[in-house]
Amino acid sequence: MSADPSSAEKQSVAIGVGAVSSARTVGGILNVLILVALTRLLDKPDFAVVILAYIVQDTITAIGPLGLPSAMSFHLPKLGPSIARALGLQTAQLLVGLSLPFAAGLLLFGPDVAVAFGMPDAARPLMYVGLAVIADFPGRAWPDFLVAREAWRPAFFVTIGFYLTRFASLVVPAALGASPDVIVMWLAIVAAARGVGFFAWLVFVEPGELGPHIRRQWTVGSLFSYGVPLSMTQIVGKLNLQLDKYMIAALMTAEAFAVYSAGAVELPLVPGIAYAATAALIPVLVRAGARNDTGEFLEYWHGSMIKVSALMMPTAVALFVLGEAAVAVLFSADYAEAAAPFRVYLLLLPLRLCAYGAVLRALGSTKPILVASVVGLVANAALNYPFYLWVGLTGPAYASVVSQLVQIVILLGVIRKALDLSWGGVFPLAPVARALFVAALAAPPLWFMLPHIDGYGLQLGAGLLVYFAVYLPLARFTGVVTAADLRYALRFVTLRLAQKTKPQKTTPPKTDEEKPAE
Repeated sequence: MSADPSSAEKQSVAIGVGAVSSARTVGGILNVLILVALTRLLDKPDFAVVILAYIVQDTITAIGPLGLPSAMSFHLPKLGPSIARALGLQTAQLLVGLSLPFAAGLLLFGPDVAVAFGMPDAARPLMYVGLAVIADFPGRAWPDFLVAREAWRPAFFVTIGFYLTRFASLVVPAALGASPDVIVMWLAIVAAARGVGFFAWLVFVEPGELGPHIRRQWTVGSLFSYGVPLSMTQIVGKLNLQLDKYMIAALMTAEAFAVYSAGAVELPLVPGIAYAATAALIPVLVRAGARNDTGEFLEYWHGSMIKVSALMMPTAVALFVLGEAAVAVLFSADYAEAAAPFRVYLLLLPLRLCAYGAVLRALGSTKPILVASVVGLVANAALNYPFYLWVGLTGPAYASVVSQLVQIVILLGVIRKALDLSWGGVFPLAPVARALFVAALAAPPLWFMLPHIDGYGLQLGAGLLVYFAVYLPLARFTGVVTAADLRYALRFVTLRLAQKTKPQKTTPPKTDEEKPAE
């Protein structure tokens, strides 16, 4: 007999989720380093042009695929790995078709969009973005496909490769003194290479049949019926996330837009750990939801949230106190005003312990996610300009935080009803609140030491060292962090979770005949 399969599965899932999350955390760090490098290599007008093209590409590639990558991620675990190759190839082909209207729109109207934002120099970069999205639509589905296959190691390396190539495509040309046109052109070239890579994987590497008898197990209509409501959610959600930046771009100068964009950024912990962990758990949650096993569903979901909170809370508190030093070290003293929106965006960390919409997707429901996103966007749009008039540059950032809170409450309400839980049962409030309390207890030493340290670099380095020297013993004493968590974290930060592990040997239990007589 083998070891307890549930224990083996939990270990496998934990390692797989950690591997994918660590890759996306590296990616999130590289995304921040893109801003760090570009703010130092380019003047503010050129940085504004590149970042506008970057945001437009990010927006289009999030909303244009009509939820097909997520539909693929839902259907594949339910139908089994035998359909993976055929489903992946059909999804990639559909994504190319969906990209063409966006590509044509940017090629034709990119100059008009640039003029509308008061940045005529962005005309050609936006046209390059139009070419990039043709390959970027299927290319971005590659990691989702591998996660749905529970192919953790390939997903790790593909994700790392995705972020490294994007980083290089922007930073290397900028370091060589290239113009914004050339920088964005290389962004498009690298995006094309990633799209070709996904098709090559499906054709030459991924096993499985492609015959019509395989494709009869699902329909294009079933993919769109799951994906389109989710896509509408993603469209609204992406607009919600970018609304403050588009408003600042429209209302203020290119220099002010550059400063705001540098500060109004989510730390890589959100997409890299919280969202990535939930995305990697989707195959497991889908199976638990299909069996109506609420206990297993909550064990995986809440367990992930509690572990994520042990990292999110101290990071949010420490960087909130060290805001000016962090911004100055990252983006230089020229971007000192970015500390204000940077601090406001840190308020999102304690809220985003998972991708709440992805949890609901695992239950097979996508329409309520759209409702929550629309309500959040309406709240954001209603509050953005009044908050801007009220508190200035940070106003739109506060509006974004409020709108995210509104969405989370709505989504938790829907999940509560779907799983037949009380409000106390749908969210692990006690352990999360304990993590926040312990994180706050570690902050007072920073308030006393910072006035006595000169230089932003020393403030940030010494501040983080002192804070975590206080936080970790407190967290261990209160049980927020365990010894096993620290060992797991060490493997996480050293990227060793993607290494192959040998199966543990187990001793079969003795049969009745083999047991000694009493």
